[in-house]
Amino acid sequence: MKTGFVVVIGLALSLAAQMSLAQPGTVPGVQLSEPPNRAVDQAPKQAPVDAQGLPIVDSTKRAMMRNRYLALDVTGLMGRFRRYRTFPGEVMSFKTRTDRTHYHSPLISVNDTSFVIAFQNELYDQPQPLSIAVADVRRVYFSHRIPFVSQAAYILPVAAVVYLVADFVNGRDDNNKLAVRLDHRNLVPAGLMMLGGGVSYAVSHRSYSVGGRNRLKILWTR
Repeated sequence: MKTGFVVVIGLALSLAAQMSLAQPGTVPGVQLSEPPNRAVDQAPKQAPVDAQGLPIVDSTKRAMMRNRYLALDVTGLMGRFRRYRTFPGEVMSFKTRTDRTHYHSPLISVNDTSFVIAFQNELYDQPQPLSIAVADVRRVYFSHRIPFVSQAAYILPVAAVVYLVADFVNGRDDNNKLAVRLDHRNLVPAGLMMLGGGVSYAVSHRSYSVGGRNRLKILWTR
């Protein structure tokens, strides 16, 4: 009797241990809930392709990014080629063939055969749009800011004038007394300073006549 009671207790303890170590899905009366379904990641959208399998590029967006500008192609006597570009928003200095007026105004826009500048109208005291034909441009001027050279174009002539005025006011006669006179020997250094200023101005300010080897063109930005 005691042996049977011990066997029953052993079976009960063994069953309880198995139930405690069992998985939730294997325990009687326990229902395992499924996790919510995750949304499947959608495949990335591919760019539209043509019949040959090449991607179709929107040409309208690319055309909107392009812009016209003026370009002066200069060919030197030795065959050296150089291109000067002027974009809308930059100041353009030129002379025309008809009225020979020297314009120095910002460039607004460029068309197929002409360009528009913001011309300062003295009558209305405000800039007015003025259209100029490219074929009417006779000469174009460019300014290059070169360190020390651009400044010397204005400083050297002023220094020459100050030097001559100081020599004229502080001149001395044969008795070494102050006298208002000009010593001709001081004309040489003053002339050299004037010449240096002229060379500096010519280097930093260039002008080219349109025609012949120099061509003014209308180009597109890439």
